[in-house]
Amino acid sequence: MKFWVDKTEEMCYNIDLIMRVLFCSDSYYPHPGGVSEYVHYLAAAIRRLGKDVVILAPRYREEYEDGDDVVRIGHCVLLRGNQSTVTFTYDRRLPSLVRDFLSSKSFDITHTNGPLGWNLPYWVLHFSRAINVATFHTSFIGFNFYKLAKFAFKRELEKRIDGAIVPSRAALHTIAPHFSLYYRTIPCGVDTERFNPGIEPLTKLPEGIRILFVGRLDPRKGLDRLISAFTIIKQKIPSSLLIVVGKGNIEAYRMMLPHNIKKSVIFEGYVEPDELPRYYASCDVYVSPAIGGETFGIVLLEAMASGIPVIASDIPGYNEVVKDGENGLLFDPTSPEELARVTIELLEDENLGRKIGERARKYALQFSWDVIAERVVDFYEELYNKI
Repeated sequence: MKFWVDKTEEMCYNIDLIMRVLFCSDSYYPHPGGVSEYVHYLAAAIRRLGKDVVILAPRYREEYEDGDDVVRIGHCVLLRGNQSTVTFTYDRRLPSLVRDFLSSKSFDITHTNGPLGWNLPYWVLHFSRAINVATFHTSFIGFNFYKLAKFAFKRELEKRIDGAIVPSRAALHTIAPHFSLYYRTIPCGVDTERFNPGIEPLTKLPEGIRILFVGRLDPRKGLDRLISAFTIIKQKIPSSLLIVVGKGNIEAYRMMLPHNIKKSVIFEGYVEPDELPRYYASCDVYVSPAIGGETFGIVLLEAMASGIPVIASDIPGYNEVVKDGENGLLFDPTSPEELARVTIELLEDENLGRKIGERARKYALQFSWDVIAERVVDFYEELYNKI
């Protein structure tokens, strides 16, 4: 029998029967991205294990619909940093709002995402009286800002966080030298039913050999390098098309297209989550040309679960998911020419593409959210048993 002693009331609870979990993140729907996916799908999978889960996130300008299990505090501000979009929750009363919210509820676990920088997760961690778990998703391009953050937050985080989750060795090596926490490496997951080889393809896309890009149109995602590679691919495979799915400054990327490929690059913009699996099902290969700052790559697993071959940058985080020549292909992210060569070789060898797609699907099944949720809950219980 497993028990937890509440820090404040000294009351014993049977952990197998009671566990109330609060997830908190600055990044959540409708904002696209890996952290939003992580919070949404991990919370849903933990609920399927019989736990009570609430999500705390900021409000966004876009329209969205929430269920009863989502609470909004403050407003999200989008900032630029790490060659990407950074979410930050702002409200001049944010600390008191979080304090009042936590005092009106009772949680056994608070699970924050990136509680640094006086953001919403930070204040949840600061005022929480529960077991505190934090996931750190961030890796950096160039300077590691944890080197600075430790001077402001080291004492607070090391005192308040009972257990820290990192999705990969890349994430661990980024943070561990600067914060002495109890770390557990638990990867991100994928919905292997939502993404699967049997999904019906789209009929609206033009006929041709389709290369898919999915991601925010941030510099870090490397779309400009894929466009450079595509000019070479198009010469070798005239029927090839580049399908770009993602939110951002589309016009900036349209302007960089050479005249001879403009009609072959199709910008779809933001795609609703329910429609996204059909894009994977409609394309022949998925390419992720990110230049760095990735700790895992949920999009890689989405493509793998869909059964299509993956070509990805050989960067930390990505090369922990993609095993070159086995479940995908890696390339030097600084070389559009190598990306073009690898893509052409795969598209011209149907047998290679089929084998890699089949192996990728089998690999992705190990990362279903239900499997990942069990590992996360086991970590929660381990931390309970330490009290």
